[in-house]
Amino acid sequence: LSCVLSVSADGLHEDLHINGCSDSDREFMIALDGEEKWYADFTNKKGVEPQPSFIDHMSYGEGLYQQAEGDQQICKQNLKLSAKAMKDTPLEFDPPSSPMIYSRDNVELGEN
Repeated sequence: LSCVLSVSADGLHEDLHINGCSDSDREFMIALDGEEKWYADFTNKKGVEPQPSFIDHMSYGEGLYQQAEGDQQICKQNLKLSAKAMKDTPLEFDPPSSPMIYSRDNVELGEN
């Protein structure tokens, strides 16, 4: 038998993980509370922990770079599949709901 009297989910920290790819670029990064904690340096084939020496060092382990490489392969494959699936999708152009008029010169509010 169990009972929950009160539960609170106040967020103390903000965790961010970015994994992305394009035809020419790759990104894999982990941040905590707006500070970058780890990123994959794909040029030098290693993980980088850009933490200053005066804080308690937080390590993400040895296998994270290999995981980043694997995630990039999945990202590239998904990118190819998405491009193929969307190849014949027609672009939709919605006309503006009202006419738009732009001035030829820069205009400052309150000046003639």
